[in-house]
Amino acid sequence: MGNGADFFSRDERGRRSEYVSIAPARTVNGVKGHLIKKVGDSDTHTNLPYYSNTSDVYFRQNANGVCQARVYAGQKMFLDFDWSHSHKNSDGRIFQKGVVHVQRWKQNSDGTFSRLSKNARSMNNAEMKKYGPLLKSFCPSVKFR
Repeated sequence: MGNGADFFSRDERGRRSEYVSIAPARTVNGVKGHLIKKVGDSDTHTNLPYYSNTSDVYFRQNANGVCQARVYAGQKMFLDFDWSHSHKNSDGRIFQKGVVHVQRWKQNSDGTFSRLSKNARSMNNAEMKKYGPLLKSFCPSVKFR
């Protein structure tokens, strides 16, 4: 695979990506996932990239293990599956730590992204079928509901 950074494309100025691979990519049910981290970052709460190059889903870990997955559509971030912390919606709905809550990303007219955090939801059946086995392969203890 090379030195880890090679699986990401270079940007418009030819610089290497800010992220490296922590483990080899896995493909489950035709969905490719990769565990990555930001180059030189010792903090375990680093966020995942806005854009994907080589995988459908990127994963991150914290001190407790793999804790978040970001799904990309058209190589742009689309959904976050997060189970690293408890989450409370503005309507009072609570997701316990260890249980996936799904948050959608939208791209704004100026090109920036916003995560719709106040309206997190549980994984739907189609998401569990498509992404569930991949999430379980990276984090066997994750719960979907």
